[in-house]
Amino acid sequence: MLLGTTILVLAGCQQQPEPAAINPLQGSPIAATVNGAPIYERDIDMKLAAMPESLQQFREDPQARSYILHTLIRRNLVSQKATALGLDLDPSIRQRINMARRDILIEAAKNWQMSHMPKIQESAVQNYYNQHPDEFTVPEQIHARHILVATEKQAKNILLALKRKRATFSALAASESLDDSNKSRGGDLNWFSRGVMVKPFEQTAFALELNTLSEPVKTKFGWHIIEVIGKRPASRKDLAEVRDEIQSQLQQAQMEEWFKQLEHAASIKLMPPYLNTTPASNLGSSDGHTQTEK
Repeated sequence: MLLGTTILVLAGCQQQPEPAAINPLQGSPIAATVNGAPIYERDIDMKLAAMPESLQQFREDPQARSYILHTLIRRNLVSQKATALGLDLDPSIRQRINMARRDILIEAAKNWQMSHMPKIQESAVQNYYNQHPDEFTVPEQIHARHILVATEKQAKNILLALKRKRATFSALAASESLDDSNKSRGGDLNWFSRGVMVKPFEQTAFALELNTLSEPVKTKFGWHIIEVIGKRPASRKDLAEVRDEIQSQLQQAQMEEWFKQLEHAASIKLMPPYLNTTPASNLGSSDGHTQTEK
């Protein structure tokens, strides 16, 4: 019963058009008819395929398929009722139907183009990797912790206590630091690169030797005592780590070129106030929806 309820809720919440009817001659038997309109086994398969991965194990379960079928029957009945009421003739509803149809066609066209594009060659991946070193460089990072207090005098007293080993850094951070976000972790700020912390803090922290304490550092937050407990030099990711990322970027570049070709081949007329606006292909759009669409 719980499985059925979950499937019904998920199926009902999916905001997408009903699947197109599949010709039974293509190998999809009719599972039911609703006032003469067929529902095919393929329609059930499509609904189950859209379910979360945790429910995919039930794709062949007769009870699960029955729940989906009855959901489709109810949706078809409601859809037929809407048509009988003439709701599909309402201009705003008609517009939404047309937009949903267009979205489906756009997705289908993109999938078709992806399947017909030349396969990304390993040489192209290697060239991109060699020509864009900055994209795959991991910047220098440090692992630091700090104690934040309100005055310079407090900071100097804490530094003295640490140097004389009167207390541990973690203990003083827990008892004295004003930074509630990390005092329970002994002031641990984890790993970070340049550009994350405020300038005075960053400059001091990156200049420190490993396992050394800073003099009191003033920022807009107060006074800090900093200790660097780890350092990582800048490094470059191996090609194996980023191969999939590069392939995806090269495929996207191919798709962008296809979008531009479609725009150039089309007759597009912009109306005020869009006369001098920039085409979506120049803005990095990749969904096929451009400012020039009518």
